[in-house]
Amino acid sequence: MSHAQTQEEIDEAREIIWAKELEIYKARPRTGLDYYIENSSDNYVGWPPGIPSPMPIAQTKINQTRIQIPNSEKLELFFDDFAMHGDAAVIYYNTHRTVMPDGSATDQRFHIAHMWVKDSSGDWKMLGAMGRLHQD
Repeated sequence: MSHAQTQEEIDEAREIIWAKELEIYKARPRTGLDYYIENSSDNYVGWPPGIPSPMPIAQTKINQTRIQIPNSEKLELFFDDFAMHGDAAVIYYNTHRTVMPDGSATDQRFHIAHMWVKDSSGDWKMLGAMGRLHQD
């Protein structure tokens, strides 16, 4: 059920979701996509950079089995914007990857948009994701 939010409710949702986003990337070198999957809706569909079409959560779980854990990936996240309506929110940010999972140096930047929804227990779950390689 959608309702108008106070600024306090929007700020609280943004803080919760941004903290989850930060933890997703912090956890990747240690646990791969486990935290990402745990915080995704069963109805999740995502479109990572470099693949031809969106994929459901089942494919994300398969991809998790292909990730070397632990690994050396290093990324920084930079918040861009946030929008919310009712129990749905979209967060926009960009990342800068300087070390690939295999330890090799890189200079990759990505634009990310993640759609989050509040479930019946009041927890925020990722419903949709889209990332693209930043091209100068």
